[in-house]
Amino acid sequence: MIRTNKHHQAISAIQAVLIGLRTMAYEKVDHNELAWILDVAEFLPALMLEPTDRTDAFRGSLADLAARYPSFNWALERFDKEDD
Repeated sequence: MIRTNKHHQAISAIQAVLIGLRTMAYEKVDHNELAWILDVAEFLPALMLEPTDRTDAFRGSLADLAARYPSFNWALERFDKEDD
């Protein structure tokens, strides 16, 4: 699970990852790189469904993604955004 106060940010971050993936696909980025990012994207919703708090793991996955591909930093920023 993700802490309740982070649900909106988590969905927004997943959306950012998918948008970034689409952009990379249009740019014809190597399929191995796309596959790695898709693995991250696939893992994030699973963390939201876990019975225990996996908020830190969710954020850590986004941080790893942003470290490897800085263009995904905005996904991490979306997750870190405070509630409106």
